[in-house]
Amino acid sequence: MRAIILHGSPRRGGNSDTLAEHFIDGLKTTGDVEVFDFILNDMNIRPCQGCESCATSEGHRCVIDDDMHQIYNAFADADAIVWATPMYWGYMTAQMKIALDRMEALAMDVQRYWIDKEFVAILTYRHHYQSTIAFFERVQSYFKFKFSSILYCSKNEFGSEDFHVSTCPDKLEEAKNLGRAMGLRATR
Repeated sequence: MRAIILHGSPRRGGNSDTLAEHFIDGLKTTGDVEVFDFILNDMNIRPCQGCESCATSEGHRCVIDDDMHQIYNAFADADAIVWATPMYWGYMTAQMKIALDRMEALAMDVQRYWIDKEFVAILTYRHHYQSTIAFFERVQSYFKFKFSSILYCSKNEFGSEDFHVSTCPDKLEEAKNLGRAMGLRATR
């Protein structure tokens, strides 16, 4: 099985990274798993220019020559794609949004890049996450991917402080169990 993790947080080791790590640990309990980590904040990815060259170019290749092509190459052969990101102002980070917008090139070949893949949205938030879940649910019927999510609210409901997900063993176990379940589905 091949899995790619798109890390949308500009900070390493935060809640979304920790949950992604536990998800992968669960996935690896079911067999041989090849994992490709993409730290979006460290990559040179330009925003989509809306030029629509991908609609007419050979192989639907994006004309922007940057690090996004590393993700394209891994995406084609991936069985699972993990979108791990905190929510900023109720939506995914700018780093994740830029990568998502650049997926427009892959949208031109639904059969090769999307159908039957497992998508996991790992979303950490203080107040809102619904817009990102709604996005994935909205496009799921067209792209025909399987969709799961892991949601973690870091804010203390009785105060203003945040809690790292490492203090919530139930949430870590949830991530690991989802990875294990996904891995078992893939081996059948």
